[in-house]
Amino acid sequence: MAIKDLAMAYNGSPNADATLKFAVQMCKKYGACLTALYTHMPPSFVGNVGRWISDDVLETLTTAVEEENAAIEAKFKEKVALEKFKGSVELIVEEGSPIELLSRAGRYYDLLLIGQFLYSTDEDQRLRADELVLRSGRPIIIVPNGYKVRPFSEHAVIAWNGSRPAARALSDAMQILETKSRLDVVTVTSEGDEADSKDVSPSNDILRHLNRHGIEAKIVKLSAPRGSHGPAITEYCSKVNPDVLVMGGYGHARLREELFGGATQHVLRHMNVPVFMSH
Repeated sequence: MAIKDLAMAYNGSPNADATLKFAVQMCKKYGACLTALYTHMPPSFVGNVGRWISDDVLETLTTAVEEENAAIEAKFKEKVALEKFKGSVELIVEEGSPIELLSRAGRYYDLLLIGQFLYSTDEDQRLRADELVLRSGRPIIIVPNGYKVRPFSEHAVIAWNGSRPAARALSDAMQILETKSRLDVVTVTSEGDEADSKDVSPSNDILRHLNRHGIEAKIVKLSAPRGSHGPAITEYCSKVNPDVLVMGGYGHARLREELFGGATQHVLRHMNVPVFMSH
């Protein structure tokens, strides 16, 4: 499926502005339309406080929300104008749970892009990318906090371990990978790992599969202690600075990764390049 319909989460933060710049760059390259989604919670009141608030106060709160929405829309239009994007673009404002709204909306687009720390630097208040990956059923691209968007170098990295999530990510990202001039297939092993005969079988050669899609790729083998595959991947990306890292999310149960650590959790917290993630 061609990349023609992109969505992104936008709230006017620096991380969201970087995501917008990255999204516009993708739209220009692939001839895609862009829809920005500004989602926010409505004003809430503790207990029965709401019933005692006067109409004047409620009107003031409503006006404040409308003014904030207008300010976000104005900033969005300003940023798009700076990028000189002439394609189809719109901003949709919705009130409700951001994770619920974005998870549902993401199903109606080819890709959903979000900033790493979109809504808050408070870890308990962040809009979690892993929630969107698991709940939307669609691939997402997460743009790191503080990322300096630059012209595409047409270089991508894929984290490959032969697992189902990795295969899903590879398939979902194929339209992007087919446009890259360099692809590094990174595999990470630890001492004592048992060889997976299925991954070394000629019938399951990842390079042959990519070559049949017109993609010239190379295998990059990294070694790392058990439990340190995530750091090995991010360290490699910091050295080669690809346009995007493609990886599957949660090769193990999510609870296990959260309790004991895992590649998905590490990359989501310490990413240094945009990450294309599927589950």
